[in-house]
Amino acid sequence: MAQFVSSFERITFGERILLGLNFVALIVRYWFHYEATLFLEIFAFALTFLYLPFGFYSIGKPGKEYTYTTGIILGLIYALGIISLLISAANIGSYRYPLIADFFILLIAVLYLVFKMQSDKYPEVFINAQFIRVGYIILCGLVILLK
Repeated sequence: MAQFVSSFERITFGERILLGLNFVALIVRYWFHYEATLFLEIFAFALTFLYLPFGFYSIGKPGKEYTYTTGIILGLIYALGIISLLISAANIGSYRYPLIADFFILLIAVLYLVFKMQSDKYPEVFINAQFIRVGYIILCGLVILLK
């Protein structure tokens, strides 16, 4: 449990707020059937901008001896995931295809992280924080698919 808490603390405060607001906007849209997507679009774009250009800050690097390339690449993958959630939530035609493609991209990211964790290149707190982010994107995708 302590390892999960330290992994959750690895996620920045602004990112936690945007993750929560994005999830609340999805829940309000699909469970309470409120059709306005303005809040969902604002929170999703803010989270995407936090991941894509600022992935080096929000995701960070695993340690002092590592570079920021892992954070930037993971930020790109997470930004693609959030954008595919936004496309799916906007009910653009054939919205299931970007989500299915996103699930495969996230599966590749998870397999990459598992192999990195097994080779002990990255600390477990960093890897678990990435699992929390991937799990969040998959959970939001399932909320959209199971509406």
